[in-house]
Amino acid sequence: MRIVRSAVLVWCSFAVACGGGQVTPPTEPTGAEPPAAQAAASAESTEAAEPATPPAPAPGKGTAAEPDATPPAPAKDETDPNATREVTYVVVPEGLKITVAGVRFAVSASAVQVASGWGVKLNVVATALDGKAHSLSNPKAGPLAFAGSVRRNGQSEAEPFGDERAGDGDLSVAGDEATKFSRTWPAKGVRVLGAGDSLDLQVALWGLGNEKDSRRPVKKFCHVRMQVGKGKPRAIVEPPQGIATK
Repeated sequence: MRIVRSAVLVWCSFAVACGGGQVTPPTEPTGAEPPAAQAAASAESTEAAEPATPPAPAPGKGTAAEPDATPPAPAKDETDPNATREVTYVVVPEGLKITVAGVRFAVSASAVQVASGWGVKLNVVATALDGKAHSLSNPKAGPLAFAGSVRRNGQSEAEPFGDERAGDGDLSVAGDEATKFSRTWPAKGVRVLGAGDSLDLQVALWGLGNEKDSRRPVKKFCHVRMQVGKGKPRAIVEPPQGIATK
């Protein structure tokens, strides 16, 4: 088991997951797959706040402030929109456990046959740890946002892709029972993976908060990779790129 902690500055829009991280002194090497022995490491990163509607830039809202205007400090009973929140990643044999803002997400990934090729299915089980109600943004494709690239067999350049959000909704995470959701890549009409193809899938949450109005995206949720060879491929879910461990 490997534990990674990341203090992530809250942002307001999903974009392709990226960003560097500062690593504290490591305890054990990290490979592409979880080690058999238990190990622990921690990393911290900060991300700039971004617009609210991913992935396109948000238009201006209302009247712009004067260039030299100083924004008022938030009142003591208000949540600072730029506050950091700690994200903890625990690598387990079943996949990855992610804890953020009082919610634990157990994430697993598996290869699924789609038509004459392969895709990836992510299963998520969310549980509230703090006894509070929580809200997930739930657009048409679900709470998970996908971006990444596919490298086709024999091609030198990878094919990038990214979600376009459609619709909106709310998925509740209560303290008394687990909330389950899933999503499969590729979407309908997108070419599946064939022999020799590889997938680099970066996953985010469209929004998480105690209620609808306080939801903020979790940009660095998890990373999935898969290489198609002979037989059924293996999908590997791991901490996001940029949360480096050694």
